[in-house]
Amino acid sequence: MSNLSYKVVCVLSVLYLAILSAYLLWHRMWFSPDQFFAAALVAALILGRFRQFLQDWISPIALFLGYESLRDFVPKLTTQAHALPMIKFDELFFGGTVPTVTLQKLLFAGNHFQWYDYLATLLYETHFVFFLLVGFILWLSRKEIFKEYYLGILILSYMAFVTYLLFPTVPPWMAAQQGFIPPILNIASKVSVNFPQAMSLPTIYSFFGANLVAAVPSLHAAYPFLTLLFLTNRFRAWGLLLLPYVAGVWFSIIYLGEHYFFDIAAGVLYAFIAFYLVIKRQQIWARLPLPAFLAGERKSPSRRREVKN
Repeated sequence: MSNLSYKVVCVLSVLYLAILSAYLLWHRMWFSPDQFFAAALVAALILGRFRQFLQDWISPIALFLGYESLRDFVPKLTTQAHALPMIKFDELFFGGTVPTVTLQKLLFAGNHFQWYDYLATLLYETHFVFFLLVGFILWLSRKEIFKEYYLGILILSYMAFVTYLLFPTVPPWMAAQQGFIPPILNIASKVSVNFPQAMSLPTIYSFFGANLVAAVPSLHAAYPFLTLLFLTNRFRAWGLLLLPYVAGVWFSIIYLGEHYFFDIAAGVLYAFIAFYLVIKRQQIWARLPLPAFLAGERKSPSRRREVKN
């Protein structure tokens, strides 16, 4: 396969995954990581990179699914979820009111859904498939960034899990049901009813439970922002092209009643921490007080070459 032909096949592979993702989202089925893995495996086979795909993707996908499988434990291990800290924070910064309440009063028109209701719902539903698509593009073009990117995603995800376990929190729509804030609607659930008939495909997620008290930090906010950090770090101004998507997701999760501004702020902080831990991992590793048998593993590449020679 010539270089030009390979690039064309790469572009077609990304389009195939993007179109498939859009089709599933429109049919009320989010593209789960295991399903994405299977679909991307077909693209890798066509590209002649089947074995390399398995080597590079099995570990991050397995570790991410491990994180997802832990979600079911949080409601079982916690007895009370917090609601007031996020409300008080938002009221402090937004004139004594919660942004979700204000936005829904201004924009939501009852059962007469507007174009932005559909757009916000679709942006909200891209939560998982977005970073998978970005990862696949980086795997095709910049493999070294792909490895760093998925390390960041995994660090961020497991940091969030620990927080969910120690500090379970309710989203705005649930807080409204419990009477903590004025009535609001879970708009995404109502809008999605108007999408075409739901599809059902096999997925390992059918064995996982849901954690409804996992609002802080907002991974809907953190994953796109972490992606923005990696892209701007590597591609400078070109990475800023992602900014409208990031802003759109943040607006959507507040408007839809899924998250507070506090949740977003926490997600941004966690993304910064995960990014820093990845970018500075060699310096951090070198400073850790490790036992002698591990200290030998952290020699710099140049030092290893000297020893080998």
